[in-house]
Amino acid sequence: MKIKASFLLAITFIVFWGCSANVKEQGYITIGALLPLTGPASDEGLRTLNGIHLAKEEINARGGVLGKKLDIIVLNDRGDTEYIVEQYNKLMENNIAAIIGSSYSGPTLVLARESEKDGIPVISPTASNPAVTLGRSNVFRSIFIDDYQAEIMAQFAYDSLGARTALVLSNINYDTYIQAAGVFAESFTALGGHVMAIESFSSEDDFASLLGKYADNQPQVIFCPEDYIPAAVLINNAFELGFRDTFLLGSDAWDGILTYVFNQEAMITAYYSAPFSFDDPDEKVINFVRGYFDFFAQKPLAGPATAYTSLYILAEAIEKAGNTNWGDIIYAMKTMEFDTILGHLKFDENNNPYINVYVIQIKDGQYSSYEKLSLKGQRELNKEP
Repeated sequence: MKIKASFLLAITFIVFWGCSANVKEQGYITIGALLPLTGPASDEGLRTLNGIHLAKEEINARGGVLGKKLDIIVLNDRGDTEYIVEQYNKLMENNIAAIIGSSYSGPTLVLARESEKDGIPVISPTASNPAVTLGRSNVFRSIFIDDYQAEIMAQFAYDSLGARTALVLSNINYDTYIQAAGVFAESFTALGGHVMAIESFSSEDDFASLLGKYADNQPQVIFCPEDYIPAAVLINNAFELGFRDTFLLGSDAWDGILTYVFNQEAMITAYYSAPFSFDDPDEKVINFVRGYFDFFAQKPLAGPATAYTSLYILAEAIEKAGNTNWGDIIYAMKTMEFDTILGHLKFDENNNPYINVYVIQIKDGQYSSYEKLSLKGQRELNKEP
């Protein structure tokens, strides 16, 4: 199944790239995209590309923007913080109105710094590090920030799961994960919970030994903001070491974890935050999921949804601006409100949207919404005990 999906994604990229050949002759409005299409981050990059492609097809089918069709120029940034600068400079040689990218916070932070010098509008679908947009007038995101989701997951652990003790695991290689771990610990403590420890690790190989320290005195929850492949190792290790009554909590980067968990029983107590769930009953979500499945023969995860939203935001902002002047597009993005598949969206002073957070559970081998939350404590989806 994974081979088939990867093949479809690869074909999508080839077809999508090919449509850029005659852009100048056809008078398209051109959007640039920088995504990791090869390398360790390519799964996320290719899923993101699918969401952009679907949005482009829909927008063009409805007449485009300002009477012109949209064209997307996609360059592979490899998820590399140095190579993305080279690719950004190549992208800027074209007459582009804005940039979508990148997928992960490290490369996107570099992109943000480079783009700030030129003033071109940039929107990232999935980079959740607060530093990406902080103090930058031209850089936006369509996902929530790490601090926000970590605080909500602390609220979920305390209120919804009834947890009073927590172990927090912090990846010392990434500032954004360190910060998210700290926010969770602070928020959980403020609610009345007890954080047994914040344990630092440098690789997934450390999980077994770290968990072993708590085998005889297990916490009620373990929170670990991490990418989905190391997170799968954590879940497998916890199951093998007998942590059957401990809830395992993660961040949006856990999206995609199902493919890498060896034993589906290990997922019973695992939950993670996401900006989107395909089983939301909202009509916009239903139509998006149907369209995505028709194109790619699979259900969308959060990455395609936030990428799809990113292109729609740019299209609406350009339409509102009435031109492709970068300053006018940025002003439109800052002042407009958007009704999206992620919910009603308006950017704050740092160009971050404070949207609802879905708590995702793997149930019967499928991704499933367990609860939808905001910091106001609103619960909009029914949950089972």
